[in-house]
Amino acid sequence: QSWQGSADEERRFGLEMQQPYSEFVLIGQKSIESRAYPLPEALIDAKIEILQSEKGLDGVSSVPDRVTLHRSRDNNSSTQSPLKRIGWVTFTKCILYTSREEFEADREKHLVDPNSGYGWNDERPMYGWVVGSYHKQDVVDVDEGSVDAVAVRRMRSLFEIITT
Repeated sequence: QSWQGSADEERRFGLEMQQPYSEFVLIGQKSIESRAYPLPEALIDAKIEILQSEKGLDGVSSVPDRVTLHRSRDNNSSTQSPLKRIGWVTFTKCILYTSREEFEADREKHLVDPNSGYGWNDERPMYGWVVGSYHKQDVVDVDEGSVDAVAVRRMRSLFEIITT
């Protein structure tokens, strides 16, 4: 599955991340996001919203391919979204790990337990998305992130965010 992203600055994208790792990125504790696929080139240095999902099975998304994102202050919504917009991140580069030793040497940066489903696997490539800047959204933030939107899966955990 290959997708190049979009260099169009009008389009916005989000990355589904399970908690607590989504929080760890936004407080600076996790400086590399590990994935089994590369970050699309067009998304390097782009602002990507963090779409937090609940902790689930390792490597398995519990989120449908199209999700309504409700206003951040709308706690009375009759349907809760499986994703919460909690901030944004930029990634400055994408690195390919070529060995278990190289991947595990960065454990303090990516925080992946070697025994988890996200640990090194000889059967698939491993990439590290290096965190650049980040911002954790406060509940009092009032910006374009507080309007209703739809998140549409474009590739694996990457969604396009379309304002409704």
